[in-house]
Amino acid sequence: MTIAIVYSDEMRNYDFGPGHPFRGDRYANFMRLFEEKVTDFEVIEPRYASDEELLLVHDKGYVDFLEGASKGIWLPSSRFLSPDTPAQPGIGKAARLIAGASLTASELVWEGKFSRVVGVGGGMHHATTAYGAGFCIYNDVAICVRNLIQKYNLDRILVLDTDAHAGDGTCHIFYQEPKVLFIDLHQDPRTLYPGTGFAHEIGAEEGKGYTVNVPMPPGASDAAYEYALDEVFAPLAEEFEPQIIIRNGGSDPHFADELTNLGLTLDGFRMVGRKVREVADKVCGGRAVDLVGSGYNQSVLPYGWLALIAGLAGLDVDIQEPFVFSLKRDYRLEETKKVVEEVKANLKGFWRCFA
Repeated sequence: MTIAIVYSDEMRNYDFGPGHPFRGDRYANFMRLFEEKVTDFEVIEPRYASDEELLLVHDKGYVDFLEGASKGIWLPSSRFLSPDTPAQPGIGKAARLIAGASLTASELVWEGKFSRVVGVGGGMHHATTAYGAGFCIYNDVAICVRNLIQKYNLDRILVLDTDAHAGDGTCHIFYQEPKVLFIDLHQDPRTLYPGTGFAHEIGAEEGKGYTVNVPMPPGASDAAYEYALDEVFAPLAEEFEPQIIIRNGGSDPHFADELTNLGLTLDGFRMVGRKVREVADKVCGGRAVDLVGSGYNQSVLPYGWLALIAGLAGLDVDIQEPFVFSLKRDYRLEETKKVVEEVKANLKGFWRCFA
């Protein structure tokens, strides 16, 4: 079996309603394309995350509020949710399923049942311990990591966040944690929500040097991303020697995404997945978890997710761009080199590979 996909039709209930850019039909749309293009895979039904698992990261009052919202018990939500992440009936239960899918995916990999597993819907990286924002309710990435640390005693986990938006929630949760190397490639925060993730944000206390932000210039191309991965992600992974790699992020770095301004093509997404596969094979026995959930152009989203997974699993599938493009293959490469130089300068005191 080449790869396992953790998915449930019930994920459709993770939906913020008509007119919102995040709708619950994204998951089934992706699965239709995946099943059309790929034959060698297994679909695994996820579990719902338990209270105990949610409380590895989130405050009890926050979890209780979301349970009430799921049951139609309406309380003032501004304390817990940003305006762009409105409470909906059933949203707490659906968020538990997304978190459970990511937990299931990471446990399948660590327990050796599959070397590569995709958690559909995962990567809710804006949620913090007691606040949901940026369409993210529970931070499944952080829940996965804490579960691996506590249940399996892992002490070297690498999280690669390639979502177009900086993973501010994940970053905040692990900002002082040396067991987690958090590498985040995202659009320059001066130009995109949430406005954090600058190169000088490198962690604090015992975790100083374990947060790595790579703010990509708007329009950054496939070549720019490949350079950043080769110069930052790969050498850090080789030095850190993680026991497992968790990558999160969907299709929103695509050049035609409707909320962002980056320049990846489908070839670029496949390259990102391939780089993760190659590094995982080299440093951690191939153990890689992929969490795909984001993207805001539904004409691109299933193809972008498929391209990421094809690269990760080495799938030979034909994926055609849904839009005509005339981007330079190395657009913003020189600017990216300057960003990478700054990243290395900020971290050279913590990592031999940057010294």
